[in-house]
Amino acid sequence: MNLIHPPVKFECTKCGACCRQDSLLVTVTGRDIARIAIGLGLGPDEMIRALDFYLTQNVEPLKGLRDIPAIKTERGLAYIALKKLDNGDCVFLKDNLCMIHVIRPTVCRSFPFVFNDTGYEKTWGLSAMKEICPGLGSGPIIEISSLLQIADDVLGDLDIYKKFCEEWNSRERKPTAKRIIEQILSDPRFTV
Repeated sequence: MNLIHPPVKFECTKCGACCRQDSLLVTVTGRDIARIAIGLGLGPDEMIRALDFYLTQNVEPLKGLRDIPAIKTERGLAYIALKKLDNGDCVFLKDNLCMIHVIRPTVCRSFPFVFNDTGYEKTWGLSAMKEICPGLGSGPIIEISSLLQIADDVLGDLDIYKKFCEEWNSRERKPTAKRIIEQILSDPRFTV
């Protein structure tokens, strides 16, 4: 783990600011989709209603998307993310609280931190959207061991999802959003 960064104090205030950010996509991995579907008892049809497929050509290049794989859909390559309501709120935000906090996506679990694996070491930094987070600078200093555990979780989930997307994109001839979700929910790699 890269120790160059100064110690960071952080404690989630559960303010919902990151859940209401119109310009912040809450991308999901296969494990995230499976965890939410299982946790809420949702089948593929219900799960699709909680997701959006952002076509790569319609999404401005966002720094946070550089490591997220796009997946082949019937309309083109897309990023899968939690649906946003018309006002920019996450579909799972209610009364300023996350309705799926215990089973929230990996990107939500790690915010405002971001992680990278250079092949030699795991590094961390703060999200480009860190200024929206009032929890930064308050609470306890985050221990390097905690960051390393989060990094392992985030990068492990991402690695498995990248492999799934590569396989899907290379073999699928008639992709549909529903078939993607069905495949994810039946793939043992995403078992929660």
